[in-house]
Amino acid sequence: MPKLPKIAINGIYIQEQASGLGVMNQNLISELLESKRFNLQLYSHADYFKSHYPDQTIEVDAALSPDRGFAGHIKRIWWYQSQLKQQLQSQQVDLYFSPVYEGMFFPNVPQIVTVHDLIPLRYPEVSPKWKYYYQYALPFLLKQSQRVICVSEYTKQDVVKTYGLNPEQIDVVYNGCDRNLFYPQPNSKILHKYNLDRYLLYVGDMRFYKNLGRCIEAFDRLTDKNCKFVITGKKDDFFYPQIATQVHKLSAKKRIIFLDYVPIEDLPGLYSLAQALVFASLYEGFGLPLLEAMACGCPVITSKVTSIPEVGGDSVLYVDPNDADSIANGMTQILANSKLRESLRDRSLARAKLFSWDKSARKMEKVFMKCLNMEQGF
Repeated sequence: MPKLPKIAINGIYIQEQASGLGVMNQNLISELLESKRFNLQLYSHADYFKSHYPDQTIEVDAALSPDRGFAGHIKRIWWYQSQLKQQLQSQQVDLYFSPVYEGMFFPNVPQIVTVHDLIPLRYPEVSPKWKYYYQYALPFLLKQSQRVICVSEYTKQDVVKTYGLNPEQIDVVYNGCDRNLFYPQPNSKILHKYNLDRYLLYVGDMRFYKNLGRCIEAFDRLTDKNCKFVITGKKDDFFYPQIATQVHKLSAKKRIIFLDYVPIEDLPGLYSLAQALVFASLYEGFGLPLLEAMACGCPVITSKVTSIPEVGGDSVLYVDPNDADSIANGMTQILANSKLRESLRDRSLARAKLFSWDKSARKMEKVFMKCLNMEQGF
């Protein structure tokens, strides 16, 4: 039996409280590790991988986690350039894949790096320190990589325009969602748990480009006073205080509910019973909550900007994210029109089937084969 190519995967970017990037990494990596076409090994500190894939996981220092703040980021970047390179050489690895925008600046094996978005360049006030990484380090890293993965066609075009990369060097691999978790689950227990009844839902963090402030303003303008606006997402010390101050001044403040961080296992129930997900973001590299909501049959109010139409297609209700009246009008349509809600539910469920982590992993395998000059055998 011929020797399988050895591929090393970067599994460091997993956080204790699952972020969008952490969820993507865990799902894609899990699908890849099930592959029989390659000899796959994973560098990670995550308990999930150590327990589920003990024979394939090489444990790394937990201090490299993104949970450790700026110091952790610096340690991690240095680890790629030193210890990782030594280990790849000693283990005779054929290819290295990073599902995030980090890797070796001078790789000693062929390297694939992933770009999810260019938010630190578009909204530098959100992460001022990362702005410099994206300005100076990331373009160098990408040009040192054999292939670059982007999670949407929009991100690909953004990367080409910003960094001058050859589009032929870039492969688009869409994200998926966990179909064993995200499916219609209209269980009223979730309503009792969070003391809810009729509500619109927001899922995500509170960074400026997510446009939560304007969505709250739109909700305050509704004439329908028998609905709540439920906001999930960690009450961070940087963005939450401004949002909380805004809400305190509104007439609808008692109907705007902050749930803080919600365990991922509760999200399907919240999606399934919501009147709609409000996702009027100004910028997305992909937009995972949009896909999760669609997979649960939740109608979606969203923006026709950046990557969002690639995911939403014709199965969502588009509004102008720069206009609070447009967002409020979308909310009003959803709340008043049960036939519209049913139509969007049906279309969302059908559209969501186009995206899966299995499809993402199979596409990644084809990129691996391209890098290894293997014949396309599937």
